[in-house]
Amino acid sequence: MNNSGPTGKKTGFSKLVLAAASSLIKGRRLPVVLLLTVIIAGIWWLSQERQAAKQELPPVKADERVLAEGIVFPVRYAQMVMPVDGTIGEVLVEEGERVRTGQPLIWLVRQDYQARVGSARADVSRADAAVKQARVNVADTERELERQLRLDQAGATSRQQLDQARTAAERSRAALSQAEADLKTQESLLVEAESLLDKTELRAPIDGTVAYLDVKVGEHAASGTVLVRIANEAAWEVRSDDLTELMIAKVQPGDVALMTFDGIPELEIPGRVKFIRPYGEKKRGDITYTVTIDPERWDDRLRWNMTAQIAISGR
Repeated sequence: MNNSGPTGKKTGFSKLVLAAASSLIKGRRLPVVLLLTVIIAGIWWLSQERQAAKQELPPVKADERVLAEGIVFPVRYAQMVMPVDGTIGEVLVEEGERVRTGQPLIWLVRQDYQARVGSARADVSRADAAVKQARVNVADTERELERQLRLDQAGATSRQQLDQARTAAERSRAALSQAEADLKTQESLLVEAESLLDKTELRAPIDGTVAYLDVKVGEHAASGTVLVRIANEAAWEVRSDDLTELMIAKVQPGDVALMTFDGIPELEIPGRVKFIRPYGEKKRGDITYTVTIDPERWDDRLRWNMTAQIAISGR
C-alpha cells in the first residue's frame, strides 16, 4: 500500500524518531547534525499532528432551545369548594368515579340551614299578613276621611272630627309603607337563607372523573377549602410557569416543543406552544410567565400534576 500521503509522511517521521531513539539506547553513535535534524523534524511532526486533530473536530453548535419544567393538566377541570361552613353529612361519589354535569357530590348536615329557611318563611308570612291588614286599615281610614269631608261641606261635622280623620288616614298610609318595607326585608332574608341551604350541596359543574376527594362523613368542612377535583380526561396539556422575561422573549405561539416526563423516562411527546399568558407574576424572585403546550398525542400513563421537562425550539 502506498503511504505517500500526509499520514504516510507522519509515519515516516515517527519511524525516524524512533530509530534515532533506539540507536541512542543501543549505544550507537550518530552524527550530531543528523541527530538534531531528527529531533527538530519530530517536534515539527508532533505540532502538525496536533493542529490536524484540532481541525478535524466538528464545530460545537450552541443549544438555542428554551428549557423549562412544566406540570400536566387536563384542559378542562374543576376544583370545588364548599361555600359555607358545616359538617359533612353525606359523600355521594368516590375517587375515580365518572360523574355528569349537575350530579350531586357532597351534602352537608342541613338541619340548621333548613331551620333558618323555615324561620325566614314564617317571618315572611307574618310580614305579608301585616301588609294585608295595613291595606285594610288604609281603606277604612280613607273612607272615613272622605265621609268627614262630605259632612264638612254640608256643615254637619266639627273641625276636630275632620282633623282626626285626616290624621288617621296619614298614620294608616305610613303604617302600610312600613309594613311593605318589612315584608321586603323578610323576603330578602328568606332568599339568603334558601341560598345558604343550596350551598350545602356540591354538584359537578362538568362531565369528568373524580380525581381527588378529600372528605369523610362527620368531618368539618371549612368554606373555601378544596374538597373535590374533577378532570375531563378528553384532552390534556402541559403548563410551565417558570419562564423568566429573558426566556419568554424567545418563545412564540406555534413554536415546536418536545416534552419528556420524570415518571416515564423513555416517553417523548412532541407539541407546540398554544398560549402565553400576557401577564407576568413575581415568583422565586423573578418575573415569570406561564406557557401552555398543546401535545400532538397523549399517553394514558400520564396523570394530573406529573412533572414534564420541556424543550422549546423555533418553528
